[in-house]
Amino acid sequence: MTHSRSTFLATSGALALAASAPVRAQTSRVPLRVGMGPSDAYAEAWYAADAGFFQKAGLNVDVQGFNSGAVSTAAIVAGTLDISGTSTLPIVNAVARGIPLVIIAAAAVNTAKSPQAVMVVRKDGSVRAPKDLIGKTVGLNVLRTASELALDAWLVKNGVDAARVKVVEVLASEMGLALERGRIDAFIAGEPALSAALQGNRVYIFADPMSAIAPRYLYAAWCTSQSFAQRNPDLVKRFASAIYDTARWANRHHAETAPILAKYTKLDIADVGTMLRAEFADQLRGAELQPLLDSALKFGYLPRPVTLSELLLS
Repeated sequence: MTHSRSTFLATSGALALAASAPVRAQTSRVPLRVGMGPSDAYAEAWYAADAGFFQKAGLNVDVQGFNSGAVSTAAIVAGTLDISGTSTLPIVNAVARGIPLVIIAAAAVNTAKSPQAVMVVRKDGSVRAPKDLIGKTVGLNVLRTASELALDAWLVKNGVDAARVKVVEVLASEMGLALERGRIDAFIAGEPALSAALQGNRVYIFADPMSAIAPRYLYAAWCTSQSFAQRNPDLVKRFASAIYDTARWANRHHAETAPILAKYTKLDIADVGTMLRAEFADQLRGAELQPLLDSALKFGYLPRPVTLSELLLS
């Protein structure tokens, strides 16, 4: 697959350069700085903040939004954030390259019922089958994440050489416009960017490539640096507990979470009601992480095999 890789390389460089940056010890007087990308997959942080789950856990959390989870993860190793919610694959890739990150809690899982991203094309475009993407351009919010891996797996599954499809980075908020203006021929995105793009009448959901990786796997996770986890085990434990309490509540109470999601995504509450809502994991299961590791290695997204013990807190 051909790429426009400037942002990916810049982010990777930021991670590498910041890997040795010191992490300040956390105290009860300093807010826990939590960053996340603009996705429903990490919306637990919004829910936990507004519904009181962080407060109940005795945490003073400063939730910060970023253009992508990869950028917020770079901020962790730079020492300007404590915890990041991001797609799982960039965490794995960082660990494979010697960057000391650790997964402390699961976020959204991908299933056929609740896909974390789907492919969108123009209604009046030429893409009607997987083979129609040959020579075309697909937009992704960040390269080398689960979305691109799923695209590769989906193309191969449908008999298409992934090297004949170009992928470029497009801000999630600009995907719908980029597609309508012909800058790209398709894009893969999750909520809320998906619903924002679908508000127009010229695009539609074409396919669910995400399930090509596995029927169910851990799409997103919360991570921190090994140093921060070692220095603040109680904070990390309380954060994970609050996240899982939030997950169980959010999975059962879409009506109550909808106003919170609308508040932070700036979507109309009616549009939130029609969104593809995320399914959140209520614990960290190795069996839900392994399919992603296997697929990433198979398609060349990792420089070496990565084991579960390297990724998880001991």
